[in-house]
Amino acid sequence: MPRIIAENNCMRKAVKKIIKTFKYYTDKRFSTIAGTLVYFFLMSIAPFILWLTLLLGSLNIEQILPRNLFDSISPFISYLETSAQSAAGGAGLILLITSLYSSTNFFYHLRRSGEIVYGSLRVKEGVKLRIISAVLIVITILVLSLLVPVAISARFMLLTFMPEALCDVIAMIFLTVLAFAVALLLNIFACPYKLKPSQALTGSILTTVLWVIFVIGFAIYVQFASPGKLYGAIASVIVFLLWCYFMMCCFVIGMIKNGADITQRHYKTFL
Repeated sequence: MPRIIAENNCMRKAVKKIIKTFKYYTDKRFSTIAGTLVYFFLMSIAPFILWLTLLLGSLNIEQILPRNLFDSISPFISYLETSAQSAAGGAGLILLITSLYSSTNFFYHLRRSGEIVYGSLRVKEGVKLRIISAVLIVITILVLSLLVPVAISARFMLLTFMPEALCDVIAMIFLTVLAFAVALLLNIFACPYKLKPSQALTGSILTTVLWVIFVIGFAIYVQFASPGKLYGAIASVIVFLLWCYFMMCCFVIGMIKNGADITQRHYKTFL
């Protein structure tokens, strides 16, 4: 009997902690911030893929992604690739300049969101932030221009002497490490203070774990839910929007976690 009572007490404490944690992130408006970032991410992704297409030609991103996990969003990515290739064929100077500017929207508003999450009064000047965002876009494009061909070549070489299932496992490990690196760099950039990589580790690891859980769970959900029956021709768009929204929620939760850790350290310093 005492053991049952102790187990019930532990259960109640765990439930209360979960509710308290959820309320904390809700009070920090993680879902609202995530929705805002998704909006600007969608504004940025099309012009970003246009610039990648200009440098790489046909991207064939699907060649480095495990199909069983990313089948749900691959139709929309393929559509964006096709549209980018069409636009690249007749791209003029004005289109290139405006598309480069549009592609900075995500980084710009990511930093603005970081100022909200961290409750900072240190607001960076708009023009300076736009320039920094443009530099980051150029760096990202150059890195992907090198990374995508190397990843495609590595996958092709692995497929010559390994089964596809094992190659998918290696690709998932590579993507997980890459996701952690991306989360870490984005967390550092979003913070209005000088954030050391070690100070952003907790939130970045949390984001990466949530991303992995979500991607696997979402792939299973799409297989059984059959969204095409409900949404018809626009199913790929709806699925992609949902995918982006929940992925961004995972990132914002990690960013809020880093903000909470910094606040705790600050209070401990002065106690």
